[in-house]
Amino acid sequence: ESNDPLIRRTFINQLGELEITLTNAYNFYDTFMDILTQRLSDEIGPMLKGCDVIAAHALQRGNLSEISVAPLVYCDRGFGASTLREGVSLTRNTPNPIPFIAIPYSRINEKYNLISIFHEVGHQALVKLNMVSLWQQVFQEALSKAGASPLISNLYANWSKEIVPDFWAFCLSGMAQTCSIRDVLVLPSGMMFNVSTIQPHPPSYLRFLISIDWCRQLWGKGDWDSWEDEWLQLYPLDNLDQTTQQIIKEARQHIPSVGKALLRTRFKKLDNKPLTTLFDLNTLSPSLLKKMATIEGINAPEFNKLPIGIQLAVFRLMREKRTTKQADIDKWMDKWLMQLGQKKL
Repeated sequence: ESNDPLIRRTFINQLGELEITLTNAYNFYDTFMDILTQRLSDEIGPMLKGCDVIAAHALQRGNLSEISVAPLVYCDRGFGASTLREGVSLTRNTPNPIPFIAIPYSRINEKYNLISIFHEVGHQALVKLNMVSLWQQVFQEALSKAGASPLISNLYANWSKEIVPDFWAFCLSGMAQTCSIRDVLVLPSGMMFNVSTIQPHPPSYLRFLISIDWCRQLWGKGDWDSWEDEWLQLYPLDNLDQTTQQIIKEARQHIPSVGKALLRTRFKKLDNKPLTTLFDLNTLSPSLLKKMATIEGINAPEFNKLPIGIQLAVFRLMREKRTTKQADIDKWMDKWLMQLGQKKL
């Protein structure tokens, strides 16, 4: 029947569908093959197991660990970390059975910035708590109440999808999250102020300043004041067009309202308590973290008894002090990750 035009069109259409199906199947296969191959690597496999424990720790809030599958961490190409949540379709009618967190290969060389894993877990946690749209509503109402324009209120409502996971990481590692996200967000000036009504990422310029504000609201003055001064000097607004400059300025003006909403908003599903009650913010005292951020501190017997978020924060602040060589921090973190990987999740 190959001479029948209808049959020929049907056949070529089926060939096209088969090509797409195969492509999707290869993508599915490649993702799992990458993960399995890395796990069998003698060099990075044990460290990735340690990263799994870091991710699992971030989910051990309330009853989240009981209703969530523990994430698997793997290395991927690219600039930033990303997540493929549990239940998201990998191919048509094929939901992802295990949440995956992809970290850039560079994180294996700068392990003190593995705090980004906490951010990615925050995405999974908010979905499990069914709070994604709820936080959008909270941001919208808080900004409107503070007198923000409808545009800024809407922008922050959309940005909540990334800001709240940042806050999740902050509640696990404190000021270390702030200086860690600064490292991740260093971009050319032309990319620091991108404003989109569609993309959930706030401009990098604002994202760091938002984290600065959390430090300030919780602990007053501190190292973050000098971080902020340097940030503002490095990325002046003078060269922006008038519209973008106006949006950035108004958005920055309302950063404290965002911080108050995150720190104080109470939710029925959390027994009329704020999100922060899922964490122990008292353990994040900047003075205590900075005191431990030495070779002697991480070798002290009590260090291994601390929550994983605190340990990771201490390593990051060691890097911030610049009194210990990065190579030495990396060596100690290799050992630390290996030990974490031997723990049972």
